[in-house]
Amino acid sequence: MAGDRSLAPDLVLTSTDGEKLSLKDLHGKVVVIGFWASDCTTCLLELPAFEEIRKRYVGDGLKVLAINLDPENVGAKLTKEVWERGGFKTGSYLDAARDSASAFKIETLPSAVVLDRQGRMAFNSYGANDWLSPETARLIEDLLLEE
Repeated sequence: MAGDRSLAPDLVLTSTDGEKLSLKDLHGKVVVIGFWASDCTTCLLELPAFEEIRKRYVGDGLKVLAINLDPENVGAKLTKEVWERGGFKTGSYLDAARDSASAFKIETLPSAVVLDRQGRMAFNSYGANDWLSPETARLIEDLLLEE
């Protein structure tokens, strides 16, 4: 239930282009945040699904962020390569210090959190998730319909 949801931490993320983004600035949108690393095969398999849901729901107010947790000297280069190869437009962010993962209590990869339009935790997934399943689509669509 929406009233039982806790407010997500207000993090400031750094994109692969060096731009800053505060999660607080995304209030009003449903936000899917996927945590990944280049040595996580399942993570790499989820990235195209994140891109697909981004394309499907971007016009309805969905924002998808992918946060790479690789070490600093690896993350930026590999993320750029993966994004170019996949043609992804999903927001790409770096967190070598794993501050965002710690704030969301992420201990396994892949993991993801979904925030409602008020920036509250609506769903979390620790381990692989089928982001293109009818159940997940229904969850996202229900959140997009909330005020």
